[in-house]
Amino acid sequence: MTGSTGRERCEVDLHLHTAASDGDESPEDLARRCVAAGLRVVAVTDHDSLSAVEALTRAAGAALTVIPACEVSTRWRGEEAHCLGYWTSPQDRTFAGRVGRTHDGELTWWREWFGALADLGVPAAWTDVAERIGGDRVASPGDYLGLVLELAGDDERFRGYSAADTRPFVADWCAPGRPLHRPAPWAPDLVEAIGWIADAGGAAVLAHPARLLGDADWEHELRTLRREGLCGVEVWTTWHTAQESARLAELCAALDLVPTVGSDYHGVRVKPWATEPGLVPVAPEHPEAIVAALHERRFARNGVR
Repeated sequence: MTGSTGRERCEVDLHLHTAASDGDESPEDLARRCVAAGLRVVAVTDHDSLSAVEALTRAAGAALTVIPACEVSTRWRGEEAHCLGYWTSPQDRTFAGRVGRTHDGELTWWREWFGALADLGVPAAWTDVAERIGGDRVASPGDYLGLVLELAGDDERFRGYSAADTRPFVADWCAPGRPLHRPAPWAPDLVEAIGWIADAGGAAVLAHPARLLGDADWEHELRTLRREGLCGVEVWTTWHTAQESARLAELCAALDLVPTVGSDYHGVRVKPWATEPGLVPVAPEHPEAIVAALHERRFARNGVR
């Protein structure tokens, strides 16, 4: 089925965010939106957090099958990479502690960054962040920058920047050698995070890989990660063109990886290219078979029942 945006609607969406990380909507609001969109199976995949899983599951009731999940922030060969961990439980203290370390490290980074702003004479305190954004969540970078530009007022140093496109600000102020540069916060290696997910009895899926792999040899890189325990690859997503999705689907078939589908919906504001749960540029023909295949791969890799 084709949506009003020209995209295709899918009844399964395995990549959704709430205000527990950098999404705009509460778990309850997201559940209602997913039901209204006609979804049947969803996964809440907040960054380095499982705190919205139980609330969304309760709100969904019998209307949705909810897969508990988390999008783990990692590093791989010097680049930021995201790994989706499905069937990772909030009750698993080991896994929750591991991703909690990543979450807390990024939150500390933002605290220090606001401290550097104060050193520059910008009247931006962490109390402002806690009041406007939330002091215990890692929000979208644009939210932090929007707050900074508001608090900076008439400071001529920050005129001309916009939270809608953070790249000029990052280049001028946050790049190495610039006043607000800080080393990236600690994050696990991608292979280490795949191990975390396996230890938790989950299934590891590489999120929006075309963005990560770029000009690399996709087959070689995915084969390497499969040997390390990767179960699947996000194929049908708002991050990919139809051509990229087709290429990745072929590679999944060749490498025995499960191709998955996820809109990466954060709310209608944060990512304007992901406008509604379940809408992707191209949808798979049998989306619920994806869930079954991923669940089966989880059994095979981890011996869980």
